[in-house]
Amino acid sequence: MDKQYLTQQLMQFFDQYQANINWDLYQTDIQVHMLNKGDCLLRQGERSANMFFLCSGLVRYYSVSESGKEYTQTIAKSPRLVGSTRALTLSQPALFSIEALHASTAISFPWQPFYQQMSQDLAFTQAYAMFLESIFIHKEQKEHAMVKHSATQRYLDFCRDFPELKDTLPQQQIASYIGITPIALSRIRTQLKTDQR
Repeated sequence: MDKQYLTQQLMQFFDQYQANINWDLYQTDIQVHMLNKGDCLLRQGERSANMFFLCSGLVRYYSVSESGKEYTQTIAKSPRLVGSTRALTLSQPALFSIEALHASTAISFPWQPFYQQMSQDLAFTQAYAMFLESIFIHKEQKEHAMVKHSATQRYLDFCRDFPELKDTLPQQQIASYIGITPIALSRIRTQLKTDQR
């Protein structure tokens, strides 16, 4: 895959938030990651100084408890920055893994040098702040849905947001993403099928 083309995708991603970014400041080399379904960009417990940009495909963030139970926290569609803020900023182990749900393409680059270069440009700083705001808004909305929406509504929202996953993602992963048990999800699916008859 052409590095220049993938780098252009990263630039276009930030440009959607703020025009006139001075990309002449950008000097960081990238690594390309061609991912098969099930491959991980980052594993829980790893340290990583790299930020990832998902050029194509989908990934999920998941964590595994001490008892071995798996929790799907986030599902992210390309194009999007993905990574562990904790690992990047605190040099701490990541609290989750990032796994490809489909064949996907990502690039990685050392975050600190990249951010130091680009923070010299106000337009980039504003674009990055707007991206972070979008993440916080999404997180608030998901937390609100967990409290206010029924399990059935949360499942319907998942089907609306990720139609390509509703029949391919394992039931346990969907259930943990919407905060219910696989048995409860099975009941919801059965009820919805009954209602459609």
